[in-house]
Amino acid sequence: MSHFALTKWVLVFCGLGILIVGVVVNGLYMLVSPRAWYRLPHWLRASGGLSEEKYSHGWGAIQLRLVGATFLAVTAWILYDVLSKAGGP
Repeated sequence: MSHFALTKWVLVFCGLGILIVGVVVNGLYMLVSPRAWYRLPHWLRASGGLSEEKYSHGWGAIQLRLVGATFLAVTAWILYDVLSKAGGP
């Protein structure tokens, strides 16, 4: 394998690792405390158009917790699928 190809794979895996950590951090904060999620730095928080006034309490907080649970469930599902197929045919 050439040096360029190896470097490319290292960058791809590092990028995927950073993406996974970001999704898991957002999902955990969304699930545990929607108000604390809004206190995360803007560059880390994937808020889009979600406003703190609407989604930090009541029905909005429940919706945000469901999104956090979905983030975590999908990430766990993908990681399980990738890791379970890594060892064999």
